[in-house]
Amino acid sequence: MDVRQTLICFFFFTALRGRNTGLINAEIISTGTEGGNITVGCKFNFSARKKIFCKEPCEEGDILIETEDVTAQSGRYSITYTEGAYPVRSTVLYVSITKLTKSDAGKYRCGLHRYLTPSSYQDIEIRVEEAPISSKPNVTLKPLSASVPSASTQTTTQLSSSTGSYTPSSASPEGTQQSQREQTPAAGVLLYVRLTLVIMIIVLSTAVLIICRKSEPKKPSVEAVYANITEANRVSEEIREEDEESRTPPLEMSAV
Repeated sequence: MDVRQTLICFFFFTALRGRNTGLINAEIISTGTEGGNITVGCKFNFSARKKIFCKEPCEEGDILIETEDVTAQSGRYSITYTEGAYPVRSTVLYVSITKLTKSDAGKYRCGLHRYLTPSSYQDIEIRVEEAPISSKPNVTLKPLSASVPSASTQTTTQLSSSTGSYTPSSASPEGTQQSQREQTPAAGVLLYVRLTLVIMIIVLSTAVLIICRKSEPKKPSVEAVYANITEANRVSEEIREEDEESRTPPLEMSAV
């Protein structure tokens, strides 16, 4: 067998092997979680320059990435190419999808396109599961302390009307400061009103006292009262003397 026949046989078996390696593991099934990321590695025996990542049926509008670069990205889709040396190490084309949604579930295809030898492809089935619903948070109620809690750790316990359970709710420092700022003007206005009322009461009381003092009759002084009493006594004595004189008959002297 000459060199020409050897080369023909080599390319023939390579072609057959290339067709068979189109589905190395028949199909790769990978499962991801909704909202998460997923990466699948497609292994090939031989390397190639052109890399393809598409969604079946892999027509013109289904090509997600088609490049000759080692790495490429298009939106939420990306690929990373690692070239190997057959038969020591396989060539791997990693395909990734980020932020999975329910619509991402389906069949995909990753492949290496060759110009002289047959291209190799591998099918992928991606399944997307719903994100697990988080259970009720475990809440640990701290024992009440006698000291007044600070604004940053202020915690209140609310009673749920539907479930009858207690749910702690923490007040943030910003909300506490804002409520204090809202209460400060009201307190200032209330204090101003109180001071105004006190001043008005004092002024009115003073005015009433002044008016009452002006309206009171003036009392006579002690000297005037004493003079009046003395004058009344003198007048009464004169009247009494005159009365006595008028009552005593005149004495007539007779000569015996």
